[in-house]
Amino acid sequence: MNPQWTKEMIDDWSQQCRQGRLHGTYGVFWTTQLNEALKMVVKEGDSVLVIGSEFPWAEACALSHGAARVTTLEYGEIQSLHPKVQTFTPSRMRERHAEMVGTFDAVVAYSSLEHSGLGRYGDEMNPWGDRQAVARAWCMTKPGGRMAIALPWGKDKVEYNLHRIYGEVQLPHLLANWKQVWQAPPTQGWDNRLWVVEK
Repeated sequence: MNPQWTKEMIDDWSQQCRQGRLHGTYGVFWTTQLNEALKMVVKEGDSVLVIGSEFPWAEACALSHGAARVTTLEYGEIQSLHPKVQTFTPSRMRERHAEMVGTFDAVVAYSSLEHSGLGRYGDEMNPWGDRQAVARAWCMTKPGGRMAIALPWGKDKVEYNLHRIYGEVQLPHLLANWKQVWQAPPTQGWDNRLWVVEK
C-alpha cells in the first residue's frame, strides 16, 4: 500500500481541526483532546515531527496550530503532495539522522510508540524499541521542545505483538529525560492517556 496525501485533503482536515469537527483516526473527542495538548506543544513557525501516522490527521492539526513544516515518520511509504508535509520511513530517516539532531521544535506521537519493536507493522523485533524511539525523538528535539504523546494506560504489560500497556513501572522508563508538563484527565471507554512532556 502506497497512500498519497493530497494538499487539498490536508488543508481541509486542518480547517476541520480548527473548527473542532475533525474525526481523525479515533473520533472527534480524541482529536479535540489532542488539539488541547497542541496548544501547549506547537507554536507559530515550528518544525514538527509526527511519529506513526497512516492518515494525516495529526499533521493537519499541527498545521492548524501554525506549524511551518511537518515531518512524518511511518513504517510504510507515503507520498505527501503538501508543500509543508514531508514523509520518511525509518530507514530513510536513519540515513539523514545526523542532520536532524536537535532540529524539531515539537513532536506528536499519538497511539504509535507502544507498537515499536513488536513487529506488528513489519518493524524488527526489539524489546526496547519503544524506549529507543522516544530517546531518538528526544535527540531530534530542540532544548525546551515539547512532545504530545498518547499511549495505552493501565497495568504494565505487553499484549503479544498488538501493543504495550504502560503503567506506574514502565511509563517513567519510557519518558526518562522528559519533564511532564500536562496530563489529560482519565476518560471512560478507552484506556488511552495523553501527556505533554518537555525536553
